[in-house]
Amino acid sequence: MGVTQGTVGTGSARQHHGELLQGSLFRNGEWVSCLITMPGRGVGSTARFWPRDDGAAVEVVPAWKKKARRAALLALGYIGAPLSGKLEIECAVATGVGLGSSTADVVAAIRAVSAANGTVLDAGTVARLAVAAEGASDPIMFDGEMVLFAQREGRLLESFGSWIPPYAVMSFDTDPAACGVDTLRLPVPAYGHAELVAFESLVRRSREAFGRRDVKALAAIATESARLNQRILPLRNFESLCRVAEEFGALGLQISHSGTIAGLLFDVGFVRADAGLEAEVMGRLRSLGARPLGLFRTGGDLAIDGTRPAP
Repeated sequence: MGVTQGTVGTGSARQHHGELLQGSLFRNGEWVSCLITMPGRGVGSTARFWPRDDGAAVEVVPAWKKKARRAALLALGYIGAPLSGKLEIECAVATGVGLGSSTADVVAAIRAVSAANGTVLDAGTVARLAVAAEGASDPIMFDGEMVLFAQREGRLLESFGSWIPPYAVMSFDTDPAACGVDTLRLPVPAYGHAELVAFESLVRRSREAFGRRDVKALAAIATESARLNQRILPLRNFESLCRVAEEFGALGLQISHSGTIAGLLFDVGFVRADAGLEAEVMGRLRSLGARPLGLFRTGGDLAIDGTRPAP
């Protein structure tokens, strides 16, 4: 959310952890790319915006945060404010791995500009501005809500409500030596008929699972979505990681469909009952060349109530 501090507008946005599901659906006579985002560890980016009325161009710090600058300009234009000011971005998220760093920057920038001008934009408007700024966006502007989102259109397709599935997530980078993935350079996936039928089924099952608050079903859906997308953007050691999930009793494997981040989804109570599980899983992941990033919790208000650094 954004808050005003004198003439300075401040906004923040949470990060995410890839997706529970990503695919394409036939809606209103057209195929629509869509996803269900996996909640992340908390705040990803914080932005501060100082408005100016002297006609000077919008300056962004650091200067390479060009998507955030575009977002600020779009927000100023939408609000009807002068296209002038200074934008500072602080981002705690690694870029190019699938944690939503660019969307966090963009959403935080829009919220900071809005706060500086004494207004609050609804999530749908923020989503459309975000997509205009970066070409595709994650639905992190829908705080505390699980949604099916058309990421290239900035359009909410369906809300599953405010219940966040509670997991203990073992986060890891499957390919730490990689240089990251430029999401916008990836082609729009050309799914086959069987895959498209499968995605329709996964969305229907997701709707049902959210309705009955079934964490096991959602974890299985995440694994199936990840498998369906291996033809599009293969994840390093995917089959081996699936075996690790089975070996240690994880409910499923969740990935970033356009990055290298992945997470083993555990029942929270199961992890608490086995004090040595975390170290064992980390060791097994390292043996596959992955870099463990730590264990965190989802659920409730998305607080990071279980985050611990990797030993």
